[in-house]
This record gives sequence, C-alpha cells and structure tokens, in this order.
Amino acid sequence: MEMLDLQGIPHVSSEAAVSLASLVRRHPSLANSISAPLPRALRYITESSGKAALIFLVGECGESVAEAPYVLEKIIDSYDNITDDAVKTALLAATVNLFFKRPPEVQHMLGRLLKKATDDVSSQDLHDRALFYYRLLRSSPDPHLAKSIITSKSMAVTADHFAEEDDTELRTALMDEFNTLCTIYRCRAENFIDEENIVKFVKMPPEHPLPREEAAAPVVDPGVNHITDQFGGAAAISTDVPAPVAAAPAPSGEIDLLGFGDDFGASPPPPPAPAADTLQTLSLKSSVSLSGDEYQTKWGSVPDTDAIVFSALPLNTPPTSTDTIERSLGAFYMFTMASGELPTEFKLFLYCQEEAGGFYLIQAVVQKAPASLSLT
Repeated sequence: MEMLDLQGIPHVSSEAAVSLASLVRRHPSLANSISAPLPRALRYITESSGKAALIFLVGECGESVAEAPYVLEKIIDSYDNITDDAVKTALLAATVNLFFKRPPEVQHMLGRLLKKATDDVSSQDLHDRALFYYRLLRSSPDPHLAKSIITSKSMAVTADHFAEEDDTELRTALMDEFNTLCTIYRCRAENFIDEENIVKFVKMPPEHPLPREEAAAPVVDPGVNHITDQFGGAAAISTDVPAPVAAAPAPSGEIDLLGFGDDFGASPPPPPAPAADTLQTLSLKSSVSLSGDEYQTKWGSVPDTDAIVFSALPLNTPPTSTDTIERSLGAFYMFTMASGELPTEFKLFLYCQEEAGGFYLIQAVVQKAPASLSLT
C-alpha cells in the first residue's frame, strides 16, 4: 500500500497497483482494506498496466469508495484520449460492475461509455464486450439475472499460485503431450499412468533416417492416351509399364495435353492417325443435352473406387482463363457444365457422349504455377 503512493517512482507505483489487483482477485475480502488510496493514485499513475489495475480496483471497491462513480466519470469523459485497449477494457468492466452497486449514479455515464465502446473499432474484444453488456442489460427480463452473469465470481483466481509462478519445465512437458489428459491433470503421464501403458511420443527429425521407398510408377489406363489423342494430343505421361509387343512405338517429345499450347483458341490440329492395331477410335457426339441434376446424378452413381484419377500432368503453358479452356475443349465436343477460377487454379466440370451412348464425366483442375493438369 505504501508503494502505491510513491509518486516519484512511477513504475514502482504501477507494479504495486498490478499486485494489489491480483491480490483482490485472489482474496476479494481485501477490497475494503485497500480502497482508501485508489482515487488519489489514479491521478498520478500513468502507466497503462497500473492504470488498468486501479480502474479494476475502483470497480471492485465501489461500495466503500464514495467518489468511485465520479472518478470513473472523469475517465469516461476523456475516453477519446485513451490509447491503450487494456485501460478501455478495464474501464468498461469496472463501470458495469459499479452500475449494479450504485445504479442511480452510474446509469447515465454507463450509457455514454457503451455508446463510445460499441463505436470503437480499435479493439474487436472491447467492441464485442460492450455489445454483449448492452444487449444483456437491454433484453434481460430480470436485472438480477444480468447482475449474476456480469458480476459472477466464477472467474476469480482459485489456484494456489499465479501464472508467472508456473513451472516452465512442466509447462514445456505438458505442451509435448498437449492432446492428452496431462493438460487437465497438470502433471506428466508417468504420474498417473502405469509405465507399461504410457505411449511414448517421438518427434521425427527433419531428415528422416529411414530410406525412402522409390516412388511407384503411376498406373496409366491404356485408353487415356487414345482419348487425349482425340483432343489434340496427350501430355508426356511418364510410365514404366512395358508396352505390348504389338503396340506401336510411343511418340517422342512432350505433347500438349488437351491442346493447351501456345495458341489458345486457335483451331486444333487434326488428330494423328492411330495405328489400326493399337488405338481405339473414340467418336463423340457434336451436340449433347445434359442438365445439372442429371450430371450430378450420374457423377454420384460412380463409386470412388471406379473413378480414374490422373494427377499433375505437365502443361507447356498455363491457360489464361476458363473461356480459353472451354473453347479449346468445345472444338473436340467436350462441353462444360460449370467452371470457375481460383487464385491458384482453374476448375472445370466437363462432359461428353460417345455416339454409342456412353457418357464421360470429368473434373479438370488446371494449376497456374507450375502449369499442370489433374483429371478425375
């Protein structure tokens, strides 16, 4: 209490106020015994932490401090000059707390404070608190219910120590086992679990010591190259699957998938003539009618296990828009049900129909950088 009046040493007075606030939170019965110097200390303590602590104490000791409403009113009138959010929050909490102790004196200044705080955009927490208090006081059918909610002592400090006295080593150990009961019991697993039942948590080093398995070669449906050839060329899909003896030699060089080359929108080149003994001809209808509901029904009827997925097929040049993609695909009788552009990719839902009647439903995702295509 004596340190609170050390006007010549502001940081000591401020820390004394913070300590007194912590003591009152832990021992509310001390509020009346420390109330006398609070209004005087508010005049000369300027540090934000100390000022917020004193404002909190004025709200807690409002019944024993005769000038408590008028002390807070002066601060409310200078609200626009307060720059620290902690001081504003403490002022709001103290004023609402004091309102339930001395409502006639606090009613009007509380209304002014709520107006200022709800209009304050410097702190989201302060704005939300003020809005909560306003709505609770305005809509509560029973004032005693609002009082029990706002002035509840359930948040009082009940532990046997303050946060700064926590064991740093224990806190670090608890963070290592954060998703366990250790954080609830505030002790290590070996203190309440038998040793044979303890799960050991091991963090892997950045460089995994175990040898990495060789990446498996992608399994490519032989019909994919045939279909994409009908679209104007297929990407150079790397695969180690040996070609059948009767198959024609694979074309060399990188080929642009779906015609996404340097000349978007240009007339696609004629499809290469397939070898009669290796390629199957895919003949698509030039006009297909399919509603969104029908598309969704057909898509949902295909099990995930039957879907064919191709990921990260390289493209020479990324397309500039979904319109460019749709024009290129439309030239091959592939139609768009829906499309959209995201910051890093284009996404399209496509469909086409064989002359024989079968439908192909495709989800295409074109990554912008690096340019690649994924098909489902």
